[in-house]
Amino acid sequence: MKKRMNKAIILSLVLVLTACNNWLDVSPKSDMKADDLFLTEAGFRAGLIGVYALMCREDSYARDLTYGYLDVLAQYYKSPHQLTSSGYEHNFKKAAEYNYKETAEEARILAIWQNHFTAIANINLALEYIDKKKDVFSSEDIYKIYKGEFLALRAFLHFDVLRLFASSASMDNGNGLNSMAIPYVDVYTNVARPQLTVKEVLEKVKTDLLAAKGLMKGLEVFKGLMESSDPQYNRGQRMNYYAVTALLARVYLYGNERELALAQAKEIIGEVNGENPTSYELANSSATSGNPMFSSELIFTLDVQKLKDLSEVYFTENSNSVSSILSMSSSGKANIFNSGGLESDFRSSWMTSGTDGDSYVLGKYKDMKYIPMFKLSELYLIAAETATGSEAYGYLNKLRNHRGLANVAPTADLEDNIFQEYRREFIGEGQMFFYYKRKVMQVIGADNNIAIKNPNAIYNLPIPTNEVDFGNIKK
Repeated sequence: MKKRMNKAIILSLVLVLTACNNWLDVSPKSDMKADDLFLTEAGFRAGLIGVYALMCREDSYARDLTYGYLDVLAQYYKSPHQLTSSGYEHNFKKAAEYNYKETAEEARILAIWQNHFTAIANINLALEYIDKKKDVFSSEDIYKIYKGEFLALRAFLHFDVLRLFASSASMDNGNGLNSMAIPYVDVYTNVARPQLTVKEVLEKVKTDLLAAKGLMKGLEVFKGLMESSDPQYNRGQRMNYYAVTALLARVYLYGNERELALAQAKEIIGEVNGENPTSYELANSSATSGNPMFSSELIFTLDVQKLKDLSEVYFTENSNSVSSILSMSSSGKANIFNSGGLESDFRSSWMTSGTDGDSYVLGKYKDMKYIPMFKLSELYLIAAETATGSEAYGYLNKLRNHRGLANVAPTADLEDNIFQEYRREFIGEGQMFFYYKRKVMQVIGADNNIAIKNPNAIYNLPIPTNEVDFGNIKK
């Protein structure tokens, strides 16, 4: 990707961003040369914080890549298909129609692409300095945490760009791994990096993650969610060791490396040599009251202080904001939660009845300030999908039991039951679209009524025109 920004300008862009939380608030708010910034441990902290700030933008994970754009593409909501009473189109109507060439959609897609590669550029700049400035860190362990976090975030961001803009392994008649994908920008440069295949990108993602995991192993100390410059604090809002492990499980599964995915999942759910190295636990019925996000299961979250205000624009119970409200149909909710007596499912409380009596809005983020990036439940679903026989059903049923549901019989359709858990579990989190894509599903949506006739045209966002024009990407 061609970048026309020097080092000082890139750092300036990062430092003036509105942060996710107070602990992310960085000064000075002016241009700073990399040579000056990376003279201290605090400078590397500022660079890292800038990356998280980019991720907390509305055109990133604070909206579009979670409950907004991606869940619209997953067809959770009915509203985008409708016109308002005044004849104005819904803000996400073109997205719901997969009209990626419409002007506003092109701008939305470009913002996602640019935001990710700006963050990656800043990561690469920090990594260019970190080994040369190793002596500025207060300890070897702190250096390892910072370097591991930078590497892991680079992998995370590239992987999501890959999932958005390139084929999954099962697409292209099962040859998706060999399809051309995106560049993997692992150096700070203004020279275009080569476009790689899906398989080549996944290999680079895994290389960064395994390096990060090696650096961070044994260094996680969860000291609580308190204000501190100590990188060992706030680990739940950082790309910590267990988030790296969870991402590895997700990446291996995406590349159809099932045994490797299972091994990473087992490390987190506590089944490596009979040990349980983590404090993560599936929520139980008593814990769900007043705890709709199942906090004991959260591995990595982004702290978005304005999340309540941002989400209420789309999930209000009053229908006055019809050009922005996102609501699920009654039949859609029934398909997801009610069939088979699933009202006992704790997650059904996430959906709140709308004023029109025929719709439901997401209440998941009501009074919340964080968005989940990785949860323990996903590791149980990965384990259920990659294990075999009774072991697979065991993982699935353990999750179901902790959601208020009975066991499924060992004769039940395992794949379908995993699918049903995914679409209940990840409402508002942007993961369901990627599930549909990974499975190349032909019919999707809460109402099971959206036919995917051309998977490449629907599941692969078009790479922004300027990248093609610059010669960085082949059509």
